Order: sequence, then C-alpha cells, then structure tokens
Amino acid sequence: MPARSYTDKQKEVFYETYDRGASVRKAAAAAGVSPDRGYRWVSEAGLSARRFTPRQYSQEEKEKFFERLADVGDVSAVARELGFVRITCYKWAHQRGIFTSKYADDKRQEFLRLRGGGKTRKQAAALVGADPHSALDWDKGIRPFYGGRIYPDGRIALYSPSEVVAKVVSPRVRYIQGERIDLVRVERVIHARFVSLAERERIRDLRKSGATMRGIAIILGRAPSTISRELSRNAAPVGGYMPHAAHRASVQRRTRPKTVKLVANTRLRDYVHDGLKKK
Repeated sequence: MPARSYTDKQKEVFYETYDRGASVRKAAAAAGVSPDRGYRWVSEAGLSARRFTPRQYSQEEKEKFFERLADVGDVSAVARELGFVRITCYKWAHQRGIFTSKYADDKRQEFLRLRGGGKTRKQAAALVGADPHSALDWDKGIRPFYGGRIYPDGRIALYSPSEVVAKVVSPRVRYIQGERIDLVRVERVIHARFVSLAERERIRDLRKSGATMRGIAIILGRAPSTISRELSRNAAPVGGYMPHAAHRASVQRRTRPKTVKLVANTRLRDYVHDGLKKK
C-alpha cells in the first residue's frame, strides 16, 4: 500500500495548533492527520512530547526481542513481527549500544569530520543537512533517540513527565513543549520596543502572504533589521516561524539575573577600567 501523503496546508494547521499549546493528538485531529504523523512532525521540528504511558514488558519478551534482532538485524521489522512498540524496541537496542540506523550515523560522522577540519557548527550542519538541535548534540557526543538521550559517559536520560506539552505546574507556571514558562512573564508587556505576540502573529501572516521583510517593517512601523532579526532568531528549523513559540523564546531570553559582561570578560573590564581612569 503506498504511503499516505499530506498537504502543506495540513502541516501548517498542525504546527499552528500545536504552537498554541494543544497536545500532539489534538493538533493532529485539527489537521486531519494521524497521531503518528503528528509525533513525527514534532520530532522533525526538534520539539519533544510524551506519547503515552509505556506498555510494560516482561524480561522474557525483552530477551525474545534481542534473539530475533540478532537474526534479522532490523529493529522496526522485529517490533512489527512481535507486536511490540517500535520506540520501546529502539530504546532497548540503544541501551545495549546497538545502533542500526546507518544513514543517521553517516551524517553524524561526516559532521564530526567537517568540525575537525575547522568548520563551524552552523557550516558543518548546513553541509550535511542537519538541524541545529542535532548538530549541538553531535558536538557534545550525545546520541538522541525517540524518548530519550544517551550521553558520552553511557548515562541514559529518558524524557520525563515535565516535558509533556502544556502540563500545568501551578496556576501561573506551565510546561509548554518542554519549557517551564511563567505565564505572567509571557503576557506582560514590558516596553513598546519589544515585539509583542500580536505583532509576531502579524509577521507570520504577512510572511505567508509573500510580503518582504522591508514591507512587513513598514506595515508594523518597525525597523527592517528588527523583522530580520526576529525571523532569523526565532524561526524553527522545521515548521518555519511560529509566533507563540517565538514569543516564549524571547521571554526566556529576557530571564534575569544574567552575568554582567564586565564580570565575564576580564579584558573588557580592564579596558573599561583604564578608560575610566583616563576619563
């Protein structure tokens, strides 16, 4: 049976609904796609979401999986054959240091070769077609898999319930797409110089209609550099510019206290000190 295809409009509806804090399943239903497709799109966008309470397996079932894996060599095929959850089977394999995805590892090895040759992370990622999240993990020696991460020292970190989309922590704090967000800070308007959520939604709509950055700047009464910086800093690798995610990211960057530049940079501090002495 040929794979079902989805339209760009469905993908757009999914990301917009998910960006507003809906669960993956609700966003998938709104877009008219399967939950599996929704989880795949979330993974492609570098976001994290917990699918469901894991099925419990016996030690005998686990050993049976590894016996078949030794014969077949394909995690997905063995999972289908035994009726096990594919993601769980990949987790078991990764925990034993078994990685069957040659393509992903080839990209990683090429990325590391380019980094060793002097390329920046951004340049190497662009050359191998990797997203910024994967590039950062590769630089740190982290192997991500659907449901967790494996660190260079062998430690395995599974995604925790705190990373469930829009889990309520308190009346004013939520976990949204893996981020702990103070809703009061998100909704507070500090100064007109900061781009507001309404403006970010307008930027998204104008960009979709084909408006240029300079045209958007004129309509919003902003400098073109402000629009350019907003789109370059806050656009997702997959899914493009999502106004609600962009607004949360900007609020996170404003978190205080931060290390003062004159404390972190001794050369700059000495330069300023000498300049002040000379008046």
